[in-house]
Amino acid sequence: MTRLSTIPQHQLSITCGLCKHHTLLEVANLIAVVEGDTTAHEVRQRARWNNCGVKGNNTYQIVHKGASGVA
Repeated sequence: MTRLSTIPQHQLSITCGLCKHHTLLEVANLIAVVEGDTTAHEVRQRARWNNCGVKGNNTYQIVHKGASGVA
């Protein structure tokens, strides 16, 4: 499992399995809210969607941000 503290320059893309809502989160901002030892998988499990109320039924992908700042 990938710990957030090892990928602070990346983004976490999460998509709801039910409503297909998508969000892109800056890992550095996540670390400020949860501990750096938290894994990307744990963030995925804790994500709750406002649209449908589902929690944990989603997929995630770690997105590398290049030097240009454009993912």
